[in-house]
Amino acid sequence: MTLFLDVAAAEWMKLRTVRSTYAFLAGAVTATLAGMLILLLMVRAFDADTLADRAAYETADPTVVVMPFVAFFVGAIGAMMVTSEFTTGSVGPALLAVPQRRLLLGAKAALAGAVGGVGGLVFALLAVSGAMLLLGDRPAPLNPWHAWTDAVPTVLTAAAGVLVTACVGLGLGAVLRSTASALLTLGGLVLVAPVLAHFLPVTWQLRFGSVLLPNLPAQLAGADHPYLLSPAGAAAVMALYVAAALGAGAAAFRQRDAT
Repeated sequence: MTLFLDVAAAEWMKLRTVRSTYAFLAGAVTATLAGMLILLLMVRAFDADTLADRAAYETADPTVVVMPFVAFFVGAIGAMMVTSEFTTGSVGPALLAVPQRRLLLGAKAALAGAVGGVGGLVFALLAVSGAMLLLGDRPAPLNPWHAWTDAVPTVLTAAAGVLVTACVGLGLGAVLRSTASALLTLGGLVLVAPVLAHFLPVTWQLRFGSVLLPNLPAQLAGADHPYLLSPAGAAAVMALYVAAALGAGAAAFRQRDAT
């Protein structure tokens, strides 16, 4: 256990000294601010509309727009924890220091999960708090929460979604070893696939969309959504994503050479 903590501490030191970490966090901040700007414009339009028009507004839950981008940027940090070492060649010295590959990847996975969970919680809180401030006492359907306690499941499940995405990013990095390939694949899963799902027939749109990463947090929270999974089903799919990504990453990291 002591060795694992030492390896995790070393990985944390590497993570906080890499410039790309802060670049991706800046991307997540920008996405959150952009979401707040969109919400501000929506609130202004709502105030200017008639009562009949206001009834046609959709729920202004900022996590629907903001958190997929946050998940991508934080997930990219998870991917870079592996791919940056292959790019720079520092994976060789890392394996000399920690020859137990499972231990090394396990420490990276624990750190990716911690960064994903904490980062997801912080950005979800910022998005929801900003939304509550902008929405004020405006009624439904624009305002999705009657009280702040109603937003707790949204915040927690959004954070869980980012945690899962960070672990998936790490697994993709271990399998693909290329930063460009890992980020392209992660972006396809998180940002592109949900858009493509809307072009499918309705039945397949719901089936396919229900298992996509950005759509799982709402189903985990049991919120009002068109998808098919129960909270338990969404939790199971999230666990499957983590197991598949980290399992594939561990197999590739263990069996292939470090060059």
